[in-house]
Amino acid sequence: MTEPRRSPPVFVFSDLDDTLFCSVRKRALTSDSQPAATLKNGDIISYSSEGQRAFLDWLMRDAHVVPVTARSVEAYRRVLLSFPGPAIVSFGGVLLDPDGHEDAEWASHMAQVLAPAAPLLQDACAVLQAAIDERGLNAWARVVVEGGLAQYVVAKHRDHDVQALTQLKAEVLQQWVTQHAGYRMHQNDNNLALLAPGLDKSAALAFLLSRLRQEHGDIVTVGFGDSYSDADFMALCDYAMAPGGTQLGHCLTGTAGGDHAR
Repeated sequence: MTEPRRSPPVFVFSDLDDTLFCSVRKRALTSDSQPAATLKNGDIISYSSEGQRAFLDWLMRDAHVVPVTARSVEAYRRVLLSFPGPAIVSFGGVLLDPDGHEDAEWASHMAQVLAPAAPLLQDACAVLQAAIDERGLNAWARVVVEGGLAQYVVAKHRDHDVQALTQLKAEVLQQWVTQHAGYRMHQNDNNLALLAPGLDKSAALAFLLSRLRQEHGDIVTVGFGDSYSDADFMALCDYAMAPGGTQLGHCLTGTAGGDHAR
């Protein structure tokens, strides 16, 4: 008697912020809100709604959920949700194994890719910070470093003045990028980032997909994200979905608010 064919396992590759939970600033607390992420000082900064938890519970029952996030390793470890498998963090610069340790093979690859970028990222950060100071903005810029390796530049406004960041992007960072081939800007609400060549969520996911297919054979893949920076990794998947009311959600539905929502 022929054995029934085993269904391929399902993997859901999901962004975190504004996909599986939201910050207090972007979604008012309700009686069903539960803590989902903290600040460095331990204060709760993000919460999940009952609907978000129900959706994640459903995914976890029938699929392997793999985070794919711009969060640094340190910021990812402040997420209060639990994921049993690997995770792609720091815009794809770091791949964590199920025990939370950095994957050595991917780390070696990224060390070669990102090594030339370190001085240029420092330069771009200095240019941004100088413009912030000259304009008197209550904002900051810094280089995100993982394992001693510069990954990307991020700038945020302490008062969440998104328009001020948008002007900084158009009037300062755009000029820098024009002079440095391969560098990419990304803004989503109060997060402005400069990504080095080769740093990409989709590159890390392509690496992980190859490994998962070697291990499991055929798999079904779903990409889930809210931001333009998620679109490339979602395009590698069999299916893609975005939460309503987010940057990608607005783009897919053709509604207003897609430029900087997060």
